[in-house]
Amino acid sequence: MRIAIAATVPKDDEEISRCGARAECYLVFDEAAALREVLENPFKDYDHAVGIRVADYLAEKSVDIVSAANLGTGFTKALDAKGIRHVEGEGIVGDIAKNLAAQFGTC
Repeated sequence: MRIAIAATVPKDDEEISRCGARAECYLVFDEAAALREVLENPFKDYDHAVGIRVADYLAEKSVDIVSAANLGTGFTKALDAKGIRHVEGEGIVGDIAKNLAAQFGTC
């Protein structure tokens, strides 16, 4: 299982990003909530279809679950189309990863 959490900086001890598709980066955790990868968001400054592009990108990276403080309607629809679960939440990125890993187990 791969959990991608939207972040403003590549650190798991910071607050989750308020932005879903326009996050600066995504911290990717495994089913044990161990940080495995940091994905820079190459689409954050695009004008159109950001949610679709980011959903495609995360699907290519084999992400199973995405979390941000605010995902937005367009992004959630794009994630649904890719079969990626999504959860809105607030708090520290590392804590959210632990909670999601415990909640969803293995996908």
